[in-house]
Amino acid sequence: MIFAAVQIDTRRLRVFTTLSVVLFVAACATQQNELRDNQALRQSIFEAVPESWQNAVSSSREIAPLEISPELREFIHATVAGDSGGRDRMLAMLGAILDEDGVGLTYDPDATFTATETFRSGVGNCMGFSNLLVASARELGLNAKYELVSHRLRWDRVDDTLVGTLHVRVVGFVSGRKMVFDFYPLPLEPGSVAELLSDADAKAHHLNNLAAEAMRDGNAAEAYGLLYRAIEASPAVDFVWSNLGLLLLRHDMPSAAEAAFMEALAIEPDRMSTLSNLQRLYYLQDRDTEVEELAIRLEDHRQSNPYYHAWLGDEAFDNGDYEEAVGHFEDAIRLKRDEAFFYFRLSDSYEALGMRNAASRAYTKAQKIEEPRDVWRRLPRSRAETGSHIRD
Repeated sequence: MIFAAVQIDTRRLRVFTTLSVVLFVAACATQQNELRDNQALRQSIFEAVPESWQNAVSSSREIAPLEISPELREFIHATVAGDSGGRDRMLAMLGAILDEDGVGLTYDPDATFTATETFRSGVGNCMGFSNLLVASARELGLNAKYELVSHRLRWDRVDDTLVGTLHVRVVGFVSGRKMVFDFYPLPLEPGSVAELLSDADAKAHHLNNLAAEAMRDGNAAEAYGLLYRAIEASPAVDFVWSNLGLLLLRHDMPSAAEAAFMEALAIEPDRMSTLSNLQRLYYLQDRDTEVEELAIRLEDHRQSNPYYHAWLGDEAFDNGDYEEAVGHFEDAIRLKRDEAFFYFRLSDSYEALGMRNAASRAYTKAQKIEEPRDVWRRLPRSRAETGSHIRD
């Protein structure tokens, strides 16, 4: 999972409730993030934060997502025959991770664990699963890599923050063939774009996830230490800088926050979450010209974004404004007609209004879109229930 956070200002809901005061989490092209020279900026921010935050950097334990413990190494070699073919070894390792007589891994969206932690606990999100499978496959001499998938972000509201989740999975390259291994509750929708992810970037994503959890729990110093280490691992992951900016903004360090947002935008100029977080900073500083400039840019993006309309629909539904929710979900459907989630939520809204025939029609449409993909049908039921999807 990849967290991005967006701060919400309910006093100016239209301006700020974009998919943007955002925490990105990773979880679910080779981001060959070029070596970016921002060490001076990192140091200047380090010098600006409280001493307790600085101490969190120096005292934080080393987190190695791919490190294999002796017991995990023993399990790998005891489970998988070393003389079998590459594809058979990859599938055998996957089975050992998922089957009940092996690790018996089950899905937990909050379990951002290293390979060894995932093995010991038997739970993981897509990041934990990917760490375990990549590390295990490489221990067997196989070519396994992380892959970052660009798909519909899931946005959850946590207090005054929107948390957006991306998805990481595993690819194996065996005898010229590419095998894809997903660990996710539902198959990803068609049209998702995937890019190989370097180990350094994957580590940054892992640490960013942990930082987002620390931010959610109010542990600011711990969150800063983790974000510092994430940037140290890979300096050009834009949303890590954006999350750092949000953390600094929340703790009354606006100059450092603005510098972090600007660095994020230098890496990825069109990241709406960063622009929205920056807009909030300008609003708090009464920088009206900058606020309005970003408002225009963000509003254009929002109105063309079906998931923004769906988010507004969810907000209206939660507030009991079911007619308004219907309008927002219909707007989302006009922009993207093949998203089952929109129809399910439209059905819920009609049902709340007592319009059962309309609710039934929307629900039926959602079911037709959500028919299982071929990759889903090819899995044993037990694996489908864990959220695992394999394709080669």
